[in-house]
Amino acid sequence: MTSVARWDVLELPVAGPTGVHFRHASGATAYAESFQSEGGWLVRFSPDLEGEWSGSSGLEFTCTPGTSRGPVRRFGTALRWADGTPYYPLTTSWFGRPDQWAAARPAIAASPFNRVRLAFSEIIEDQVRDLLTAGIVADVSLPLDEATIRATVNRLSAYRNVTWCLSPTSTPQATDVRRLAELIAELDPSHHLISMHEATDPGPPWLTHLSVRLENLRGVSSLRRDYAKPVFVDACGYEGNGTTPDTSLRPEEMLTRIWEGTVRGAYVTHGEWYVDTPWSAGGSRPTGVAAQRLRLLREVLDELPDGVEPIDDYRDAPTLAVPGSYYLQYLGEHQFPDRTFSLPEGVYDVDVLDVWNHSVRRTRENVTDTLTVRLPGTQYQAIQIRRRS
Repeated sequence: MTSVARWDVLELPVAGPTGVHFRHASGATAYAESFQSEGGWLVRFSPDLEGEWSGSSGLEFTCTPGTSRGPVRRFGTALRWADGTPYYPLTTSWFGRPDQWAAARPAIAASPFNRVRLAFSEIIEDQVRDLLTAGIVADVSLPLDEATIRATVNRLSAYRNVTWCLSPTSTPQATDVRRLAELIAELDPSHHLISMHEATDPGPPWLTHLSVRLENLRGVSSLRRDYAKPVFVDACGYEGNGTTPDTSLRPEEMLTRIWEGTVRGAYVTHGEWYVDTPWSAGGSRPTGVAAQRLRLLREVLDELPDGVEPIDDYRDAPTLAVPGSYYLQYLGEHQFPDRTFSLPEGVYDVDVLDVWNHSVRRTRENVTDTLTVRLPGTQYQAIQIRRRS
């Protein structure tokens, strides 16, 4: 009997344009439509339940335990992998030509980014597969074209590392957005995330999260509150020397925007636009400063405890916390000499993170009621506090 690991890809040939109904032994069902490949018509399906499955084509297969965490799911205003593990994306944008991908692929795999925004192209499946191998999520930009959406979703939805983003080239009708977003949801048995970049109304339920353009990252706090959805700032500007304000940010500004938005509970996309080597427009590797300095943020995100949320206890600086046990505060352009925290009695590891210079100064402190953290009095500092006992 055929077997496939949980959240891997089952591929089967079919006679023509059709769909296959899948049924699990528990009674759960799923439906996948076919797409045309070079060798004929195929159906792809990614089972999310272990055990015995059958298909309307007469196929029977077993879903075995896998090692992957599955696709990304919305969890309130946060994100988790399907197995329940928290997911903290750090994204870069790459909108190059197909012939530029081979050079960019190893740079992405070696970077601190675990999510990449991609323009739709004829090699989009190759890109999705390459990123899956590297453990990176592919945010696929889809045009507002029904035929393209239908073919792309049928082809790619079985890959667990996909998310969808409708990317209009002009102001669309709200009815078109709703119809196409609902079409994606109907065609996608894996239920991947769906957004629309710069949606005029990001609140409707057929959009699982916000994809916004935002230069002042303080604004993400109100977006999270008003829409109660995950907020992706997929365009905050580009480090570079381009001819427009948004393509000529200093690296310090790029870095601080990403940290500011992240510690406010959003997910902020990196972009780079140096005229000679524009990474986001198809460069072979990031040549700017921010990409390398984001490795410290990647390390912090990888160690965040489950359940961190923005808190209002320290209104003059954004703070993520699990109150009483964990705090991450970003000070940005402020040059504070110290910061005082009210904490339960206990022993804490205290890290002063120099975001710009990628350095960490760690101490262990015994706290009775308050903790004052001494700072170097320079910009781009963050404080991380973790309770030990």
